[in-house]
Amino acid sequence: MTSDVLRLENRDLTVIVDPGRGADVLSLTHRREQLDVLFCSPWRARADAIRAGQPPSTSDPTAGWLEQYRGGWQTLCPNAGPPRVVHGAPVGFHGEASTVPWRVASAAGDRAEMSVELFAVPVRIERTLRLEGATLRVEDRLRNLSPAPLEIDYSSHPALGGAFLDGECLIRTGARRFTSDPHTESALFVPGSEHDWPFARTRDGDSVDLRLVPGPGAHREVFGWLDDFTEHWASVASVQRGLTVRVAWDGQHLPYAWLWQELNHGETFPWYGRARAIAIEPASTQTSGPGRRSVLRLGPQESIDLWLSVGIEDGRA
Repeated sequence: MTSDVLRLENRDLTVIVDPGRGADVLSLTHRREQLDVLFCSPWRARADAIRAGQPPSTSDPTAGWLEQYRGGWQTLCPNAGPPRVVHGAPVGFHGEASTVPWRVASAAGDRAEMSVELFAVPVRIERTLRLEGATLRVEDRLRNLSPAPLEIDYSSHPALGGAFLDGECLIRTGARRFTSDPHTESALFVPGSEHDWPFARTRDGDSVDLRLVPGPGAHREVFGWLDDFTEHWASVASVQRGLTVRVAWDGQHLPYAWLWQELNHGETFPWYGRARAIAIEPASTQTSGPGRRSVLRLGPQESIDLWLSVGIEDGRA
């Protein structure tokens, strides 16, 4: 790990942030349990070495992003997902904001302020990070620096893993619908199929309860999006640990949440069966498909504010 990371701390949480690459939140540790709830990629040491100056092995925009993926929590903007053209600019996998350095304005104790000005689109993101008990709250102001109207993606990508997922888990959410990603050949679901949460129909016509996350030894992949929320929140509870990670967010600008489960399923690049991760990702757009359209639009010189939070609730406290 590089030496220029920020450490935010209070009596409940310790948070490590790397403003030098994407303002990644690298760890979110519950202090009493001494448990980091965020996912750590199988090649974390290699990604840290590249961050410290070792040359990457590839210039491919997708594989290159993955090679430097340490796990944790990223901000995906102005693109979320595969490389695409945004207002005439070629933007790489998961967007510029997740790879470039952010400038730190202040950092002390349980609070930090930072910003980034994007190159692909004339957008400045001004961020405040603040610990509130056992919750990390992120407040972002997005500014259009130009006289041109913009439509961009914004997605927050906190991936859970490690010892937090050692046993069975339970997902709860305010969503009422799940749609399987149209461009992913899922072993479970017909691509693009819609399901009333939490019960989804498999390819075989069986019903699966998506609230229930099987323990280690099971192999499953789920990718798609949640929507039609009564309230914009979701949680993952570890039955074994007695801890619940709760994500809440601004539903006006982020009406969707991508749902990703990689439970030792992928036998080929990049996971090779080595990853057990769950992510619930507040987003301005669906994952893919003909109806994919971001609701995050900035008029000329316009600014918008949005927020999201990730907290750890201790059921045994």
